[in-house]
Amino acid sequence: MWTWIIVGVVVGLGILLCLALAVASFSFENYNEKLKKIDQIPNSYGARTLDYVNAVNKTYFSGRLQVARCQEYDDHYGGGIVALSDKTMNSNSLASLAIVSHELGHARQDTTDILRKFWRLRKTGRICGLFFMPLFIVGAVLLALWAFQVLSQIYFLVAGAVGLVASFVIFLFAIFLKWKEIKIERQASDFALEFLGQILSEDELKLCQDLLNSARLTYWATLIRTMLSWTMLTRKEHLFH
Repeated sequence: MWTWIIVGVVVGLGILLCLALAVASFSFENYNEKLKKIDQIPNSYGARTLDYVNAVNKTYFSGRLQVARCQEYDDHYGGGIVALSDKTMNSNSLASLAIVSHELGHARQDTTDILRKFWRLRKTGRICGLFFMPLFIVGAVLLALWAFQVLSQIYFLVAGAVGLVASFVIFLFAIFLKWKEIKIERQASDFALEFLGQILSEDELKLCQDLLNSARLTYWATLIRTMLSWTMLTRKEHLFH
């Protein structure tokens, strides 16, 4: 009976693993396909993305935000600056509006200290991440040496266990931060849809919402890949990227 239970558990975990990997793979392909499609649709607002950013900046931020140039596909927000590529600035597509509105959503979060708290946590995580692999290796080696009686003293067992537990705690902290990031991205998208709802039609808004939802799915994929990184079956992900 126990044999069948163990087999059932292994098969169940295998199925869950395959489903998780499928979701992770699908999410990025799905986002890229939607991005290419919506990037071909001009907005009915009739203005460039840069004009839209300036309008939102004036209405919601009293003109406090600065606009800077960045490389293509590197549009982002940070420290009161909305960085946009020349292509994004001069585009009038729904995709550009959706992406930029999401970054403006982050700017709105920044006014409530949500982003700064998260960035502090992630900075702490990056420091802790430097110790993850050394602690894991040292802990595993010490436990192995103790198990084979190469080092028989009890404190080697304790030290090895402490190393593995510490590395596991760091791993859980990384998972927590990625889950926290998903919540932050969702709120930024909600703010983005609020901005876009002032200028777009209902159909256009649905297209933008669909794109933002598919973008958020890629963050879930990153979380899944991080959780399954120990299986060596997923692309390597930085714990605190």
